[in-house]
Amino acid sequence: MRIYLGLLESSAPNQTRIFVAVDTKLIDLPLAYAGYLSLSGDRSTAYERASFYFPETISAFVVRGEQSLQALEEVVSYVHKIGGDDLRGPAGEKVAYDLAEVRVLPPLQNPEKSFVIGFSDRSRLEAVPRAEIPTGFYKLPQTFVTSGKPVIWPKFSAEVDADACLALVIGKGGKRIDAARAWDHIAGVTLLIDITARDINRREGLTTNNLLGKNFPSSTCLGPCILLKPTRAELEALEVELAMDGSIKQQFALRDCVFTIEQMIARWSILGIKPGDFLAIGASMAIQDNRLQNPVPLKIGSNLRCSSPAIGELSHQVVSGGGQRR
Repeated sequence: MRIYLGLLESSAPNQTRIFVAVDTKLIDLPLAYAGYLSLSGDRSTAYERASFYFPETISAFVVRGEQSLQALEEVVSYVHKIGGDDLRGPAGEKVAYDLAEVRVLPPLQNPEKSFVIGFSDRSRLEAVPRAEIPTGFYKLPQTFVTSGKPVIWPKFSAEVDADACLALVIGKGGKRIDAARAWDHIAGVTLLIDITARDINRREGLTTNNLLGKNFPSSTCLGPCILLKPTRAELEALEVELAMDGSIKQQFALRDCVFTIEQMIARWSILGIKPGDFLAIGASMAIQDNRLQNPVPLKIGSNLRCSSPAIGELSHQVVSGGGQRR
């Protein structure tokens, strides 16, 4: 199942809601579950119980664990039974929306830890055969945008590129997690495009720093939804592609990556990971024809599309930030 974080036209900016995709509709989960509960005669506490199982953020939802997942399955079964168009909340509220009626947000708003696994430019040359220790870098929440928003070329850079990634969403926290139990900690997966100011990143790499070149407004495209609880086989088989102006530039699946999921979680859980955190890995860590793929150089005016059939797509236009050096 695919869940989204969004706002309705009538919502205040802080009144985010969780939606689930059913056929072509997005279903407002708190109201749909309240409507489901009210049919069983529990109308007095329907809203309160629904808001517990489906809180305002996806991070809080995954904290609830199996009980919220069970409630989600009940809602989806209920929607399939009666049909989304006929679904209403306890007081007759609208519950089913077209995608265009919802302002979709990055599904994770403020994770404590948001890593992308990668190498420095120099060490990428030595990455095959497979390395044993995954390094990585932070992607700060204030850089997150989701599909439809522009990627703004940073005015301090003359060289910007993109890398398609899969972000593994943590559903169960822990510290120093054994590799054999890594899969127990995954709640789902989403798409991420890592935008890098490569010239700045290259200079930072001289001092083993990796911050400004990776973190500027719109440098982390995230979403559009989270695919919940894929099986291991499904997750490893997910195929992702990155296209620029209609031409495919990158393709990868997790099975192609230099590092395994077990390696990533075992390594980075040394710091402790919490529900709603994510670890991402991209095409530049995936082997193709016995070499690692390269990030895709961007230019102003280009259209980016990162897609995976099971998750959806991120679509962005690269626009000028004003005054950039080229």
